[in-house]
Amino acid sequence: MTVAAVVSAVVALLALWAPALSRAAGATPLRAIMMVTTALIAFTAGVLPQLTSVLPAESLRGVLYDGAVLLLVSLLLVFEALLLLAAAPRRPAPASASAPEPASAVAGMRAALFLFMLAEELSRSFLPLYTRELYTPVSGLSETLMMGLPIGLFMALVAVFTPFAGAWADRFGSRRTLLLGTLPAVAGFAGTALAGSLAELLLWRSACALGYAVMFIGAQGFIARNTPAGQRARGMAQFVAAVVVAGLCGAPLGGILADLLGYRATFAASALLALAAAVAAAVLLPADRGERVQNRGFRLGDVGGLLANPRFVALLLFSSVPTKLMLTGYLFYLVPVSLHAAGETPAGIGRLMMTYGLIIVLLGPWVSRLADRTGRHALFAGIGGLVGGAGTLAILQDAGVPGILAGIAALGVAHALNNATQLALVPEVCRTECARMGESSVFAVYRLLERGGSVAGPLLAAAVADRFGTQAALVTLGGLGMLCGTAFCAVFLLAPAAASASRTAGEGAAP
Repeated sequence: MTVAAVVSAVVALLALWAPALSRAAGATPLRAIMMVTTALIAFTAGVLPQLTSVLPAESLRGVLYDGAVLLLVSLLLVFEALLLLAAAPRRPAPASASAPEPASAVAGMRAALFLFMLAEELSRSFLPLYTRELYTPVSGLSETLMMGLPIGLFMALVAVFTPFAGAWADRFGSRRTLLLGTLPAVAGFAGTALAGSLAELLLWRSACALGYAVMFIGAQGFIARNTPAGQRARGMAQFVAAVVVAGLCGAPLGGILADLLGYRATFAASALLALAAAVAAAVLLPADRGERVQNRGFRLGDVGGLLANPRFVALLLFSSVPTKLMLTGYLFYLVPVSLHAAGETPAGIGRLMMTYGLIIVLLGPWVSRLADRTGRHALFAGIGGLVGGAGTLAILQDAGVPGILAGIAALGVAHALNNATQLALVPEVCRTECARMGESSVFAVYRLLERGGSVAGPLLAAAVADRFGTQAALVTLGGLGMLCGTAFCAVFLLAPAAASASRTAGEGAAP
């Protein structure tokens, strides 16, 4: 403890006596993160001998694991704050006060989105376990099935609310829509913390789903309107980064809070984070200027038009839907339940689930660049499906924590390979539909239909687990992933030339 106190005192004295040195050390985000990391490692080294003499080995291991997770989460939070500060307008002129720089506006949106997504991700490692605590016997519905119902209902309502959220953002402006739309989420998280029955839990999670749909679509629309055409991809990269980093931080941080404070207190923390997101949107985002965007909008007829395209259906059924199904059924439902049965605490579950986000953050950008450079989007998507299915079958070799962890890591690799490449394939296989309906409408239908996998995932996993056991459910989802990956490769990799020739002939015959 003395060493830790000395380290802290030295850092404080250097900041007072040599402020220029501190400013130089934190001049860039990387330097600032390295400075914080060095200080925390030095502090840990100082207190470790005292902890070794007080705590048993198992408890000390848990403290070190939690400390490492908190260190990583703290660094990511520092990085998000530095990005927001770096994008602040340098010299705001009175005439431009109502129109901030695009970089500043997008950074403000990223901050609000990050806080909201972090609120949702806090419960990722224990939501099925919290549901089990509220379960009371219902005729015809087992405990296992009911544990998956809140996840399935949430995903279904997000799909239902998404078209309406897009229309509201177009009509009333993104900032106004976000401010009003996040309020149901704040109430939903607070109500979930106070829920006394499973029916109440489902009601309040429905409110969270409304807020999630509004924030997700509103943020996308805001970035599209506040970035120049030449910077649109970089703006959307900020959107994706905020969601991924929030997922990376949320599960382990929520697990630690649940261990220390309980499930209900963690949901209360989610409510505060959602409220902070609303405040961030109010303070950091520019006021809507009254312009109304007239979009063609979503039509039910668009669904039938796209489902007549066999390659679109193949992409949907053999890649996109299985990806969402594995995410919600395997990672969100079966992993927490299985790890809890193996003796892991919510904090331990969160640490293991963090592997998924880490792999995507490290591997995803490299895969996207390589796929764009080679133009082989279908190849990466096909490999991703096969890796995800095969990796989750590791449970057959080891039914304990190592087998589940191998499945989590494989799923991270798979989704790093196919998340972005799936999106790139949509306009490739729907050229005629994009020309006729517009690319936005095509993506709206695609997003709506792929969310069917998100809805079906936890319900299918719960149904199989209820009848045959949790391990059988893990194997079933892995086998389904392998079958879908194989079918996708057969359609897009083994016979690409025939499909391309058929499409070219169809386009040539068109008037």
